[in-house]
Amino acid sequence: MASVSRGARAITRGGGVATRTLGQRMTRAPAYEFSDLAAAAAFVDWLGTVRPGMEGQVREVSRHTTLVSVEPFQIGRYVHLLLGYETADAAGQNMTTVATWRICQWLDEALVGRPEITPVRYFVEGNLSGDKKVSHLSMTGGRGIRVTAECHLDRATVEATLKTTPESLMALYHCSVLASQQAGMVGHNINVSNVISAMFIATGQDVACVHESGAGIFSLEPTDGGLLATLLLPNLVLGTVGGGTGLPQQRDLLAVLGCAGEGTGRRLAEIICGFALALDVSTCAAVSGGQFADAHQRLGRARRVNWLTREELQTVIAPRLLRGTIPSDEVTVTAAPAEEFGGSGILSDLAARGERRKFTGLHPLRVDCVGLDGQRHRLGVVAKIKALDDEVLVEIGKIASLGGQRLGAAWRRHGRAVGGFSGAHRRELAIYRSQHPSLVDVLPRCYGWHDDPDREAYVLLLEDLRESAVLLDPADGIRGWTSAHVGAAVAGIAGVHSGWLERREDAAALGVSDGLPGLAAAGELWTALIDHNAATYPDLLKAGSSGLDLATLARWLVERIASWTAELAAMPRTLVHHDFNPRNIAFRPNGRLPIVYDWELATWHVPQRDLAELLTFVLTPEASPDEVESYLVMHWERLGGPACGADLTLWRRGYQLALWDLLLSRLQLYLLAHEHREYPFLERVVGTTRRLCEIEAQVGRVGVGHG
Repeated sequence: MASVSRGARAITRGGGVATRTLGQRMTRAPAYEFSDLAAAAAFVDWLGTVRPGMEGQVREVSRHTTLVSVEPFQIGRYVHLLLGYETADAAGQNMTTVATWRICQWLDEALVGRPEITPVRYFVEGNLSGDKKVSHLSMTGGRGIRVTAECHLDRATVEATLKTTPESLMALYHCSVLASQQAGMVGHNINVSNVISAMFIATGQDVACVHESGAGIFSLEPTDGGLLATLLLPNLVLGTVGGGTGLPQQRDLLAVLGCAGEGTGRRLAEIICGFALALDVSTCAAVSGGQFADAHQRLGRARRVNWLTREELQTVIAPRLLRGTIPSDEVTVTAAPAEEFGGSGILSDLAARGERRKFTGLHPLRVDCVGLDGQRHRLGVVAKIKALDDEVLVEIGKIASLGGQRLGAAWRRHGRAVGGFSGAHRRELAIYRSQHPSLVDVLPRCYGWHDDPDREAYVLLLEDLRESAVLLDPADGIRGWTSAHVGAAVAGIAGVHSGWLERREDAAALGVSDGLPGLAAAGELWTALIDHNAATYPDLLKAGSSGLDLATLARWLVERIASWTAELAAMPRTLVHHDFNPRNIAFRPNGRLPIVYDWELATWHVPQRDLAELLTFVLTPEASPDEVESYLVMHWERLGGPACGADLTLWRRGYQLALWDLLLSRLQLYLLAHEHREYPFLERVVGTTRRLCEIEAQVGRVGVGHG
């Protein structure tokens, strides 16, 4: 559905589709056996004298059916009589079978007294007609409706909508024509049967005829600045009266299409041919543009997985985890009303778009238990059921592939090594299991975890922060955030940074890896993202009041990525949250320390990376250098000042480089995803990022001539 819709959109933008029905006929081929080939030849000669009588027999059984051709095929002592009929708006298989049987009976009677040409036996169908089979005879002579469609695709439409180029499409077309000849295919097309089978089922056609109806001829030709795409369907066996077209739902759909009843068969054929052309165009573009595998990867499971269910979570998993932390044998868990909960995070949402059958995301629960005091207690918890990293990576890959061949290919080469997505489903569970004091201070209360790789079940049972914290995360703004909250967030994350500073092996044991090598090696990915986002959001990334164009700066950073990432790698590093912004931060009512959740993207980086991301979210595009300096110094002092391994000058440089990392990687990925799920915060964050980069230039820490 996604592919045929994309193809239809491209054709519409290119000027529309032209369709034409070239003819319609249905065939039956009775077979006659004679005593010898001379008798068979004499029978063929005799047939030419009785054609009017045969036509009259057809009129006797149907006023909608006309015998238009009689072609005898003699094979030794056998004669196959290919009868061609026009059947108006009916597909005509049943109608022509009845008419053919009537002709056979009439011929049998007419041969009385002519023993020299009387057949030994005859059959109403000898298999020459190709009914429900692909045959060369049907391709050339036609069986069903013969219909064609064509469209013009200009270069801009091919590149913007189909995400490939006319040259790439033509190269694939020539390659596939040669392959189809080698394979001995009847005709040449990509996958028109997908549209034909769907439309046949939906409109009450004979689905068994999909095989022969799908034998199409698809072609591409270069034109001035674009392509001409053509499809011929020689054997589209369909009707708009009779058979399954009278079923209620099928009839309703035919009516919606303007194809119900007499006089509409050709229209339906042209609609199907136009959309089949759209699918072939889009699929060919997907293959040539590198999107084809991405689109199918979600369904490519090699084994059946017995996934966790909602009922099992409530009746087995959650009670077992809770009994490990709540001193009570009597624990009952029920689902909280869905309208009470705010929804899933970005990664959960991405994964849910792929494997929709799988039970993942955030699920609020209500717990009833009897404590040691004999009193009944109620509390709210949230089950966080994590999707696999592969599921997230595939969905990002799908979005990237829609950005064109270049971007899709770059993501396939580098996506697993950037962003912290690889291993995300295990990493967060490991962080909660670590029980490290610096983490315990800021993590939500965890009632337990469930880890079952065979069932792809990774579950955290956490406190419901709506009942125990002040949530300051309006997705579309930063209402409620004060300088005190920002300071508390900085102090809280600084405690984590201090506790893990230079403890790389301990962090690696949690599945936390160093993302800088992947960042440095992915220059082609960042360039493709920048070019795509700059074309998609020219007003968002263009120069601000100081003349700082974020796309230009990002390209400058790619050119020098090896040097400044090496500089980052030489600085003191620690465990960083890597997604540290108000979407993942809450506060206890006293506001002294933050509650920091969603640690799946945690990585090994300079501490300033979390500070840079926080400031892009909580400050505004009007932020002053003094504000930035105050939080930067506060963060440095919380880590011990010079004792953290860096003087203030080096600390400021680390912040600047971390800001560059954020601009080049995370912000570009946000912009890409923004095309498919709107992030209300993004415009403000882009503006603040520009302002922070401008401040760095003003205070002399950028040191680059980016214009």
